[in-house]
Amino acid sequence: MSLSTKPASTSQRRIWKAPTSNARWHWLVASAVLLIVIVIWYVYAIKTQQYPGPDAYPLLLFGIISFVLVLATAAYSLRRRFVRGLPGMVQDWLWMHTWLGVISILIAMLHDNFAYITNSFYFSGLSTLTESYWAISALYALVFLVVSGITGRLLDVWQTRIIAYEASSNGVGIVRAVEEHMLEQEYTVERLSAGKSEAFKKYCLVAIERGERGLTVPVLPPNELSDFERARTVIGQRAQLRRSHQRQLRAQRVITTWRTIHIVLACLALITILYHGCMELLANVFHLITAS
Repeated sequence: MSLSTKPASTSQRRIWKAPTSNARWHWLVASAVLLIVIVIWYVYAIKTQQYPGPDAYPLLLFGIISFVLVLATAAYSLRRRFVRGLPGMVQDWLWMHTWLGVISILIAMLHDNFAYITNSFYFSGLSTLTESYWAISALYALVFLVVSGITGRLLDVWQTRIIAYEASSNGVGIVRAVEEHMLEQEYTVERLSAGKSEAFKKYCLVAIERGERGLTVPVLPPNELSDFERARTVIGQRAQLRRSHQRQLRAQRVITTWRTIHIVLACLALITILYHGCMELLANVFHLITAS
């Protein structure tokens, strides 16, 4: 006895959506307020100080603030992968990670008075990258880190929407549910093929593996035509699910690949930023070492 599967109607179709969070607006407002305050302070310092620079206040303080913000954004990975008992949803931490990351690069540029961004361009070899405790390298690493993070976030949104659309439109759901349903359809075709002619079985086997395109419908005994049409219907439904399954898997691979690349490169960038930040603190704030 074969199993019959009832296709999901449009009215019963599940709508797959990511949970929303108000944290995006909370962190946006807090980040905007902090950035506006620092910009006002920066403009005042530029107008009142004769030689404003990253080694003197308040631009030095801006560097410290940017360094702290970078550490705060790194806490997102800590919350997501290692310390899952911390309060708040992961999505809330993601919005903190996003907005603080964006303003951290802007504050870092204010800290350097936009050196190496709009002025003071020069390159005299690899030694340039290591001057002032890797200052240029740390700045460009932060720029790269934020830009790559924004790019990855856009890719996540894009590919997640593809997965959500496929899960909502295929009548079954996400990858695991689709795989289970496709397996059930294979069993249905096998039961319909049981006890039938070799032509019936061969057609169904090839159609399951490669699809029906290019296959010639075999000549079958009259008593097999009804089950054959039912088998073809199930095979056609499975082919549609298979295409949806492949699109979801492709979207997952894009997300996973980009996250892996971003994490590896982000670790290298973070090491550079940590080195510069710690050495600047030791030299210009705590005066434990001589500034280079």
